[in-house]
Amino acid sequence: MPALPEDSEHSVSLSHVILTLSGVGTRMLEGLALALSEEGASVEQWRILQLVSRLGSPSMGDLAAYSGLPNASLSRIVDALEDNASVYRLPAPNDRRRITVRLSDHGAGRLGRMNTIVSAWESSAIALIGAENAHALAAAVDGTAERLGIHRVQPA
Repeated sequence: MPALPEDSEHSVSLSHVILTLSGVGTRMLEGLALALSEEGASVEQWRILQLVSRLGSPSMGDLAAYSGLPNASLSRIVDALEDNASVYRLPAPNDRRRITVRLSDHGAGRLGRMNTIVSAWESSAIALIGAENAHALAAAVDGTAERLGIHRVQPA
């Protein structure tokens, strides 16, 4: 695909970056979704299980803040995870009005299997795009997320 002409006013065309990043993100998510289908899970289910594991009994509000998902979408994902016994919801011990999400033993085992699948997918993706590009992309995305104040939970 030919490069778009560079905007003379800016040394970097962020609109071009966003459009290209969207395409890259879509392609990467498709590969990750295909890999996770082996465990019968979606990318969003894996993301939420990761967050529940890292945050340790987060509230639904915490999950919404860290995932960036709308409440309705998050509820559907947590419902599906609860239906397959990966998580369960309980009132918070100090405020029974607040609901927390906890990882079940089954969910922890499932998350372990998913992480193994994701690790194999990452190795393939890095081989495809090159280690140097993968490191540069990760650094750029992490730096941008930090500058924008996007909540992040560090990977394992």
